[in-house]
Amino acid sequence: MMADRSKRFPWLGHLVVFCLIGAFSMSPVIWLAVVNAQSSGAQIGLTDLMAQWGILGWLVTTPFVIGPFLFLVWGAIAAIHLALHLRRRGQA
Repeated sequence: MMADRSKRFPWLGHLVVFCLIGAFSMSPVIWLAVVNAQSSGAQIGLTDLMAQWGILGWLVTTPFVIGPFLFLVWGAIAAIHLALHLRRRGQA
């Protein structure tokens, strides 16, 4: 039974990494949703958040840029891993 499990491709591991990348990419939006749900006053927008952070306001927008790049990189890694797995499985 253990030999059968070693032949399967680890889809779950790659899916978890893709979900983490998505959560990182959307982290400013998630944070704003949490803050706006807790406050009863005026809604806070992304530009308000950037203004509050001052000089470091650019950090609010970097997940929107880095996230898709990480998604493409991990997609390439997953594709290479799958290709190597299928090649190894075909040789056996």
